[in-house]
Amino acid sequence: MSLATLHCEGCGAAAPLVAAAAIDCHHCGRSIAVPAAWRAAAEGHAAAARVRREVEPRWQQLAVGVGAPALAVAKALLLVLPPLATWLVQSRMVPPPTPVENFGYVAFPALLPGALLWLWATTVDAAVLRVRRDVSAREAAGALACRSCGAPLAPEPDALATTCLYCGTDSLVRDLPASTRVRDHAVRTLAEAADVLRRRRLNLGLGVALLGLGAAAMVVAAALALSLAFAG
Repeated sequence: MSLATLHCEGCGAAAPLVAAAAIDCHHCGRSIAVPAAWRAAAEGHAAAARVRREVEPRWQQLAVGVGAPALAVAKALLLVLPPLATWLVQSRMVPPPTPVENFGYVAFPALLPGALLWLWATTVDAAVLRVRRDVSAREAAGALACRSCGAPLAPEPDALATTCLYCGTDSLVRDLPASTRVRDHAVRTLAEAADVLRRRRLNLGLGVALLGLGAAAMVVAAALALSLAFAG
């Protein structure tokens, strides 16, 4: 349940909730009394924040994209493997294969490792960015706000994420993506986000592997058909 945001009676500024009897307004310094129901909710959400801190190392491992190294390897494979494989087959086989056989059996299959690695890397990076956008804090008037209820946040120094004590939603507050317009509010806690990211990475890996097997089967079938068509 999301509580109504407390506001300063002096300047009207919204105040981040803390588990205390009163809050000092960050704008004018006036004391803001915290009702008992708000204090109880803040104490309950503070317990959830401890769970979030335990999940943060797992999130950091999962939220690292594949990045430029994997893409560089994929490009190198795309450029190097086909001509290298073609040269090896042409120079070692006696008699050398025909151009049709060379393309079907050697050059085209040699494209698959680089193409599949590139597809996997770009898709994983896109999935990581999407989930990070989903759980990133909002920016309102130059300050960080809860991505769910919009209440101001008071993250700890150097914190990776913080828990809104109004509604209990976790929000990333460090290394925020450039755009956070499109969000999935069904993901409420950092633990849920880490599980979503783990499932997406696993599903992407399985999907690319199945795609590779299917493409390899099609290449073999096409090569056999071409060799039979041009035989004799």
